[in-house]
Amino acid sequence: MLHQEQSGKRQFASRVFHFIVQFLFQMNIRDTQCGAKVIRREAVEKIHRLLLTADMAFDINLLYSLKAAGYRILEVPTEWTDKMGSKVALGNTSLTMLLSVIRIRLLYWPRLYKLLSPLRPLETWLYKKLRARCRCPARI
Repeated sequence: MLHQEQSGKRQFASRVFHFIVQFLFQMNIRDTQCGAKVIRREAVEKIHRLLLTADMAFDINLLYSLKAAGYRILEVPTEWTDKMGSKVALGNTSLTMLLSVIRIRLLYWPRLYKLLSPLRPLETWLYKKLRARCRCPARI
C-alpha cells in the first residue's frame, strides 16, 4: 500500500476543525472523525437516544454523548491513509462540517436553540444548497 499524504489545505482544514471542536466541546480528543470506533454495547444502549444527528457531525455527537454519560474515551493510535485519487470539496465540506458542529453544540443548549428557531428555514435551505453542491460530478 502506498502512503498518501494529505494536502496542505486538507491538513490546515483538519487542524482548524479540531480547534473548533475542542473549543465548543472540550473533549480533548485528537481525532473525532477517525472512522475506527469500538464501543461497548451497554454504552451505545445508554446513549443512543441522545444521538441527535446523522449528518457530518455524527461522530462528535456520539463522542460527546459518551463523555457526558461518564464513559471514558480511549484513543489508540491508528495508521490511516487517504485513498489515492480521492478528493474532498474542502470549501463545501468544511462549511457543512462547521454548520453541523455548531448545530450539535446548540442542540445541547436547548434554550438557545429554541431562541434561534426563526433561523431554521435558513438552516434547512443552506444545508440543501451545500449538499447539492457536494454531489456534483467529479471534474476531469
